[in-house]
Amino acid sequence: MVDRSMGRARALTLTVCLVLAVGCLVAYRFLSRGETSEDPIDLRAVDWRSIEIPGALCRSPEPIRLREGLAVNVPSEFDGPEPNMPQDVAILMEEIFYGDITGDDRDEAALPVICGNHDSTAAGQRAMGVFVFDGSAQKLSVLGTLTSREPRLGEPPNLLKVESMKSGRITALDRFYLEDDYNCCPSGEARETWVYRQGRLAAR
Repeated sequence: MVDRSMGRARALTLTVCLVLAVGCLVAYRFLSRGETSEDPIDLRAVDWRSIEIPGALCRSPEPIRLREGLAVNVPSEFDGPEPNMPQDVAILMEEIFYGDITGDDRDEAALPVICGNHDSTAAGQRAMGVFVFDGSAQKLSVLGTLTSREPRLGEPPNLLKVESMKSGRITALDRFYLEDDYNCCPSGEARETWVYRQGRLAAR
């Protein structure tokens, strides 16, 4: 009876050791590949119309929750035509751009956003920028916000359109207003580049 109990104990111990060994091997393989057991977010599958974006671009004191690609009457510190004028915020869905700038073989996403005075025309647009999102940490995170580097001479803000996202670099067309341009039609153009280093985007 004692021998049988000892045999069962040895078998159980061997089974536990094998399970632990297999677990360690799997963990080692994940770590050696730079992977985790959780999958990163596929940014191309994200519903960008229903996300939360940082409030700083639109001078909002809180993050902005979008619904159907819009947020209306958002509290803001922009002035005009009255102090702390609420903003209407919109995504330019047709200009969302994807590409791998971090070198991890996964796409990041460039999300263009415009802020304008509530119920205003183009003349009431106050800011335009491009949020660059990453999803490798199993959640959406903002790597940086791109804004025009040209002087602002028109009532509306200058407009950025991302044209390329490659390893370590983003290139965008910067359309800016000259003094005699109508609000509809900026005539100035420049191409701007941002580089990605050590987890940050910086103008080049």
